[in-house]
Formats: sequence, C-alpha cells, structure tokens
Amino acid sequence: MNARLSKVYGSVILTILWICCFLFIRPTLVIDFGGGIIMNFKLLVVLLGLLIIIFYNIFYRSSTEITKLSLTVSYTIAWLALIIFFFPRTDQHSTYYGVVGFFTLVAGLGVCLVWLRYFSDETSFEE
Repeated sequence: MNARLSKVYGSVILTILWICCFLFIRPTLVIDFGGGIIMNFKLLVVLLGLLIIIFYNIFYRSSTEITKLSLTVSYTIAWLALIIFFFPRTDQHSTYYGVVGFFTLVAGLGVCLVWLRYFSDETSFEE
C-alpha cells in the first residue's frame, strides 16, 4: 500500500511548494523576455507549478483511484491554504471580501463532495 500511496505523498509535497510560491515570491518581480514582453515572475512560477502538479498526476503511473485521491488531497490542501493564508481577515471593508468568501464556500462544498467518494465503502485502491 505504501508504494501506491507514494504518488499521494509526492502530490502533497508539490502542492505545499506551490502554495509557498504564493506566499514567498514578491509580486513586484518581473521577467523581461525582450521585445517588450514583460511578465510577472510570481504569475509565471504559479502557472508552472500548477502545470507540474497536473503533469505529475497524469504521467506518474498508478491506478485511477490513487490518481483521483492524489488530486483530491491537492485540492483540499489548496482550499485550506485559501482559508488560512489568503482570506482577508484584517480589512473587513475590502472590495473582494464577499467574492473570496463566496468562492471559499463553493470550494468547500467541492471538497466535501470529492471526499464523500472516498468515505464510501465502494472505493478500492487495487491496481
């Protein structure tokens, strides 16, 4: 069972590193590709990190159930990070306070729905 769950552990590590990109990279850093093409470094790293997580789950060979569990764990960690680190608690009169709250609640409903599948008795992690 541990050999099959190594995909889940890898996905947890990649998701935590992806969240650290949001937390520790300053939004003022930019990359100048030349020819007038300038891109925000934080956006580039976040998009590359998301692609790495997706390609990791696609190309790391395991059963379909383990892949779905890996994506569910990543989704749950990202949702918890949204609640803990990114939900605006200091400025109650912010323009985006209600928008972020709404999408946090909708994402929480999604987390409940995807975990409901794994708490059912019909899930099997056999390859």
